Amino acid sequence: MLLAEIKHRKFNFIIATVTAAAAICIWLTAEESLDNFDQNTEAQLSSLEYETNAEMIQLENDIRKTMKGLGFNVFLFPKGEEIWQIKERGYSEKTLSEDSVHKLAESGIVTVNHLLPQLSKRVHWEEQNRSILLVGVEGQVPIAHRSKKKPIMNPLDLGTINLGYDLHQPLGLKNGDQVTLNNQTYTLAQTYPPRNFRDDSSAWIHLDEAQKLFGQPDRINAILALGCNCASIDRLGEIRSEISKILPEVQIIELGSSAMVRAEARNKTGNRAKKAKTAIIKSRAAARSERARFSAVLSPIIASGAFLALAYLSFANVRERLPEIGTLRAIGVSHFKIAKLLLARAALIGLLATVLTFTISKVFSFSFPPMSWLFIPLVSAAATWLSTIYALTRDSVILLRNN
Repeated sequence: MLLAEIKHRKFNFIIATVTAAAAICIWLTAEESLDNFDQNTEAQLSSLEYETNAEMIQLENDIRKTMKGLGFNVFLFPKGEEIWQIKERGYSEKTLSEDSVHKLAESGIVTVNHLLPQLSKRVHWEEQNRSILLVGVEGQVPIAHRSKKKPIMNPLDLGTINLGYDLHQPLGLKNGDQVTLNNQTYTLAQTYPPRNFRDDSSAWIHLDEAQKLFGQPDRINAILALGCNCASIDRLGEIRSEISKILPEVQIIELGSSAMVRAEARNKTGNRAKKAKTAIIKSRAAARSERARFSAVLSPIIASGAFLALAYLSFANVRERLPEIGTLRAIGVSHFKIAKLLLARAALIGLLATVLTFTISKVFSFSFPPMSWLFIPLVSAAATWLSTIYALTRDSVILLRNN
């Protein structure tokens, strides 16, 4: 009887099945859309983070190379002299033990790096009849707990000399030339372009040779360093606080302009990347909120409309079958069997709608919850319940008399 009735009223059955399947597809794809949006957001943020990290590493390296051109920005001098005297003279008359720089390097310090000990003194260059600042350096002392960094200033070999711009340019000297300084001959290792008034009139020789020349073995009068990337309010205070605990016998001068340019350049690069990520998160969150709001309104409307459509089609089917139902009741068919017949038809509609939806989900690649195989037929049967009650409560005599 069920199959015969479906065959007799094919249009009603097909419309009901397609209606149920369409409602289910819209419901599932709306939920799937939000899930896919979340996954795409995560993927986009992961990709952005990866690209940002790679870009930041590259930018950090580029900025580090560029900013190294600013030179050392933290100077450690022995206590016992006024800072203004050191600035005016260009070097300190007081000295420290050369071991001080090694003590600093092995201390675990974090606020400075690129440590360069030196011994400086102003001397008269007899051959050129002029006063110069002669600086003894050997090479940067590596900080023990950090990876090896490329030095800001290349180490000097014994018997070599570096000259500032004002010293080599008037003489037309170039790398490899022989330079005589106070009866001592050196090989010119490097000539510097114009930098600042102090360096332009300075010459650099090996630290051991300077200590021997000045009669101060194992002594230095300055430690040069490069401040860390910490553009804080009290940057110099942080540097002083850490270094004073390790070397209480030194006083510190920082060239604030170059130090802050370096720190701020790095920090601004990082801040731009963070702002870009925050902007994407906000944009995606706003878009998701709109989608969720739209889905929260549309999905219930579609589901309710599909349920009402199924209920209407069920009522239409029952109204057409009232003479049939009246005849069945007149010959003694129980209410239970008639209800089972009507509900079975509705459940079959739900089952076929489930099969159709499952097939569509495979074609268009959206998820299909396993519980749908039970849930959809039950909902379809529920939509038919009122029309079933309507049919069973009508008097069979009236049904047959009116037809």
